[in-house]
Amino acid sequence: MQALRAPAAAPAAAAPSTSGRRAALPRARTTQTPRTQVLARAAAQQQQEGSKTVLVKTSGDQPGVEGMPFPWSEKDPYKLPVSIERVQRLLLGHGWDKPWVDQIVDRIMKGTLKTTEERATGVVDYLASVGLKQDEICNMASVSVVLLGLNPQTRLAPMVSYLERRGVPKGVVPELLLEHPRIFEYRVTDESAAAVSKGAARIQVDVVPAAALKAAAAASSGKKGAAAAALAAASDGDAPAIAVNYYREGAAFLESPVSPAPPMPTK
Repeated sequence: MQALRAPAAAPAAAAPSTSGRRAALPRARTTQTPRTQVLARAAAQQQQEGSKTVLVKTSGDQPGVEGMPFPWSEKDPYKLPVSIERVQRLLLGHGWDKPWVDQIVDRIMKGTLKTTEERATGVVDYLASVGLKQDEICNMASVSVVLLGLNPQTRLAPMVSYLERRGVPKGVVPELLLEHPRIFEYRVTDESAAAVSKGAARIQVDVVPAAALKAAAAASSGKKGAAAAALAAASDGDAPAIAVNYYREGAAFLESPVSPAPPMPTK
């Protein structure tokens, strides 16, 4: 008899291949922390200034990263650039109050004030030569945003000359500048003009003798007489009164209830 054969065993199931699965999986991406991203972006914007390297952080598009308002370096995140730090040291060295200096530094950082150490030195030295004290110059710079960025030769000196041509005594010029620090923001476009200009805005400085003021106050009525009487009262005895008139080109004086008193007529 023929011996029975045992049925052949089923072939063992082949182990699943992982090569295809590995190929199908996406490649793992390396994640960077926000600080790593900031450092990577800032490293591409290194700027050599003097002997220090200043890194400027780009504010913006990294999720979870707060924008910092100040340039920063690797050692100190809030260290000022060298040029602005020099302006800060200059003003503090003149005895200016730190809160006002910080305000000026903030203006430079935001771009509303463009100045350098040399320009700020020129402005401070010129105003001091006119007769202003350091605390007074500090007050003026806190009111006028662009004062420390103006050219002393082309903007400050012509304005002082304009005041003197209008009859303001030299000893009174510092006091007038202190009371009207934004007058330097206007330009002397014509040396023979009675007013200085800033776009359509005008400033006209008038020096009125005390006798003329009293005569005008007595002869005039309404707004014009009240304005002359006010100037006469503000004057020191027989000393002339100085009027600083702010107006816009084409203004109609004394024709509407809210219109100001006019400047002195020009010859």
